[in-house]
Amino acid sequence: MSIENTPYEPSKRYLLEIAYDGTNYSGWQIQPHCVAVQQRVQEILTKMYNNQPIHLIGSSRTDAGVHAQRFAASFLTPVRPDIPTDKILRAVNRQLPPDIKLRSVTEVPLEFHARYDALGKAYTYVLNLGEPSPFTDRYTWRPIHRMDTAKIRAAARMLVGTHDYSSFVVERSMIDDAVRTIYRIDVQEFGQFCCVTFVGNGFLYKMIRCLMGTLEAAGSGKLSPEDVRAILEARDRTKAPETAPPNGLFLMKVFYTPEERASFRLEGVPFY
Repeated sequence: MSIENTPYEPSKRYLLEIAYDGTNYSGWQIQPHCVAVQQRVQEILTKMYNNQPIHLIGSSRTDAGVHAQRFAASFLTPVRPDIPTDKILRAVNRQLPPDIKLRSVTEVPLEFHARYDALGKAYTYVLNLGEPSPFTDRYTWRPIHRMDTAKIRAAARMLVGTHDYSSFVVERSMIDDAVRTIYRIDVQEFGQFCCVTFVGNGFLYKMIRCLMGTLEAAGSGKLSPEDVRAILEARDRTKAPETAPPNGLFLMKVFYTPEERASFRLEGVPFY
């Protein structure tokens, strides 16, 4: 794969893992008249490299209000200055706002592409099954109806595999191919929180949130597992329940090896 054009001779490529609280941002990608996570990180890196323009390539987009534990993005560096990875990590984190932090900086081959080389991603959606709280509501969805996690698990099994997920995507006409593979959906309980983790080879625009709207309906008893299978097979967005809100969703990890993808397990609630 050819590398992108830069106004300077590219020397190295670094891969960043970035954690952020998406509440105050329009998402990862820079957009007109909005503040995006990409913009905040790029501005700092550009200053560090003597105002030579640094462009971050993200592994995907995230919607406004969606959070990340380990979003992946890469950039090409100029020959000078040559800044060590540990110094980038410390210096950028000192300048970032409290709701964005770098988790790691590693050197990768020049030809590496954060999006096209990704072998999959893990997302976790958090339902609050307990009382509302000002300290958790920005990171969870608290359904109105009582949830049965066994029903969520049974419904989730209908969604695993390689399928056309047209029933669970917004703006289907903008997408050429809605076939994706979900390797597994884990439903775990940590105290009052039900965490639903999706591990797949890729996800469509708002696909996880659309899936969660359906799983929430199943958890409340409105839909049976057979109903969920029928919605999947209909390939029609109008057959599925409403999209879940963004604040309960976390991009947990982007995978670049099969081993990473196979071994990933959620260890606890993402915001603790």
